[in-house]
Amino acid sequence: MPELPEIVIFCNQMNDTIISKEIDKVGIFQPKCLNRPEKEYFQHLPGQIIEQAAPLGKWINLELKSKNHLLINIGMGGEIIYFANPEVIPDKIKFYIQFKDKTGFYVTLWWFGYFHLVLKGESNPMTDKLGDDPLQISLEEFKPKLNRKRGRIKPFLLDQKNLRGIGNFYIQEILFQAKLHPLRQINGLSKGEIEHLYDAIQNVLQRSIELGSSSYEMDLFGKKGGYSLKELSFAYEKDAVCPDCGTQTQKIKTGSNSQYVCPLCQQLPGGGDDVQEKYSMLEIHKTDC
Repeated sequence: MPELPEIVIFCNQMNDTIISKEIDKVGIFQPKCLNRPEKEYFQHLPGQIIEQAAPLGKWINLELKSKNHLLINIGMGGEIIYFANPEVIPDKIKFYIQFKDKTGFYVTLWWFGYFHLVLKGESNPMTDKLGDDPLQISLEEFKPKLNRKRGRIKPFLLDQKNLRGIGNFYIQEILFQAKLHPLRQINGLSKGEIEHLYDAIQNVLQRSIELGSSSYEMDLFGKKGGYSLKELSFAYEKDAVCPDCGTQTQKIKTGSNSQYVCPLCQQLPGGGDDVQEKYSMLEIHKTDC
């Protein structure tokens, strides 16, 4: 699933490639991805100019000259590919936009996704309640988000209403760099730990953007990013060791998914196996798109 670094790369490339272009045609092949009837897309999109592409967590926000917005989210994964010739558009796609100059982009999906047309002044339930951009929020703005909060730190960070754009791929490295166990209680974090967590979020997401995002995802031109498993402090694999202390890492359950931790560097104060086992029976707060 593309997360914030992948979306930032998409938007940067779109801002270099499709800004000021006029939409000529729209193709829709999966109406279930829409938030309104198909005919309204054909009514409101052709003739519109793309003014800006902006990241909105795991969404791409295409701002139009009409002040309407086209919001794109490729869910659990897929491709957004630019084309210079409409004849190369493959058969199995879900959506495409073609500009007057015959260039454009198409979208494929592995499972589900969204193409939401939001008209000027309208609200959109799936994006209106998203939290702050983790790369735009300051440390002083970040701290109050954790004050007096209850619950575990991992589901808090994955909840898009708190911070938008962090998902399961980057969360392991963020928590390791912050030296926090994913099941730590938020209200037990010290001021210093909160500051380390903030720094870890910045470092991990910015590093991925610098490298063109994850090597598991393709950018607008079909090129994979450079942020691979070798960038992680320890990989998602059995028998890895912590690079800081040499302790063998452990794979633990964190609700509906798992994560590797260093049992020495990421200790769970006052919890141990009983807390971990109890928590593994619960459904972690699901990541919103």
